[in-house]
Amino acid sequence: MITKQAVFPRPDYYVDVAIVGAGFCGSMVAVHLAQMLRSARQIGLIEKRRRIGPGIAYGTDNPLHFLNVPVGRMGAYPDKPRHFFEWLKEHPDLVSQFHLDPLTEGSFVARGLYGLYLELLVQRCALQSGRVHRFEQEAVDVARAPDGSFRVFLADNTSIFAGKVVLALGNFPPGDPVVSDRRFHRSKNYLSDPWSSSTLQRLSEAGDILILGSGLTALDLILSLSEMKHSGTIYVLSRHGHFPQRHAVVEPYIFHQSDPRKIPEVRLLLRAVRNEASLAAGLKIGWRSVIDALRPHSQAIWQKLDLGERRRFFRHLRPYWECHRHRAAPKALDVKEAMEKGGRLRCYQGRVESIVEDENTLFVKFRNRSQVLGELAVSLVVNCTGPECNYHKLRDPLMLQLFFRGLARPDPLFLGFDVNERGELLDVTGRIVPNLYTLGSPQKGRLLETTAVPELRQQAFELATRLAEDLRKSTRRAIEELPAGHSFEI
Repeated sequence: MITKQAVFPRPDYYVDVAIVGAGFCGSMVAVHLAQMLRSARQIGLIEKRRRIGPGIAYGTDNPLHFLNVPVGRMGAYPDKPRHFFEWLKEHPDLVSQFHLDPLTEGSFVARGLYGLYLELLVQRCALQSGRVHRFEQEAVDVARAPDGSFRVFLADNTSIFAGKVVLALGNFPPGDPVVSDRRFHRSKNYLSDPWSSSTLQRLSEAGDILILGSGLTALDLILSLSEMKHSGTIYVLSRHGHFPQRHAVVEPYIFHQSDPRKIPEVRLLLRAVRNEASLAAGLKIGWRSVIDALRPHSQAIWQKLDLGERRRFFRHLRPYWECHRHRAAPKALDVKEAMEKGGRLRCYQGRVESIVEDENTLFVKFRNRSQVLGELAVSLVVNCTGPECNYHKLRDPLMLQLFFRGLARPDPLFLGFDVNERGELLDVTGRIVPNLYTLGSPQKGRLLETTAVPELRQQAFELATRLAEDLRKSTRRAIEELPAGHSFEI
């Protein structure tokens, strides 16, 4: 940690707000700021990938990678949930190209199509405004200047002066599985980035492979390999053996027997949800309606739980909650089940005990709930266990520098950054770092549910509103301090 203020050379660029990351969150903050600010304020949008808007989640071009939310609820604006659906209706050529006719609000469409929607939205509403400037570079460092502003350093050795910084970092690759002998982590046959094109190419080659994890990322990979992999067996191993549940029709529902927002213990919450699901079943209403009735209140419920109860949730209930809460498109599960019936896919439940490599073969030993030991011999292992949330384990250069400079610290559960209710980071001593913000996945420790579009679009709008109001206040102060008779353009 640097204890003295650093001295910086003159920056190469000046912006009022620097947004690091241009996936959904960063792009929508830029869109809102461009629409809210009518003055000559400048916004920098920093993203190392060529495309801005889609991010990793919606950057796929595989038509089998479906949204796991119906199209009618995926609008990018919080007050316009049907905006994406209406946009699609205005582009009948895309509806035809993606075989979506007849298109309804309940349709599940390819994620790549949603990525195109976001890309065009940020182009039209942000970049073309003249107030948002694109930097196609990786941000590798953020340092606080003596005057309280920031310098954002890019990989090409340029730097950006920014009065405010937004860290829209998204998700990081999975953490390596913990076993006694970790030498296999360095093996060329262990693939740690499930989203890269090189990973997909190697997995499609001949030979048996093992996917660690059974969540939405694993399901994506299975769908891709259903078309690309023509020989060998695909094995899936996860601790609990749960794939995402299937989407079905959901009816509006309210809790009848208790108010979950007033229950302070995880055990009692579980009992309340089970009782409500039984009551709903008697009314011919499915459990999905009960889970979705919790959705508007999940963040408030989480914040009322103390640290011990939150730990208890992650230790006992998290896998069950996630497979019921984050469901999958029926078409996706149809493909997965057909592969199982055809013998191309075999799924196991168990905890990895060891992975040992011998002559380009990985021998994987695992133990299930009944303590029965199993073993698989495969040519490749790919990690789909979910994004790494303990940022201290990351080798990302920006993350390393944030901790080195003392500008950030993990939340108590090591699920992301420690932040206040405004999304401002807390430094290593627990003090607020003014004008250094984050949103989305890094706020998981404070909010729990902070990775899906309905939550992210609200966060992006609220953060942009705060930033815009702060910038207007600074403009008004600057006007008031001008000499009498001096003009100022707003």
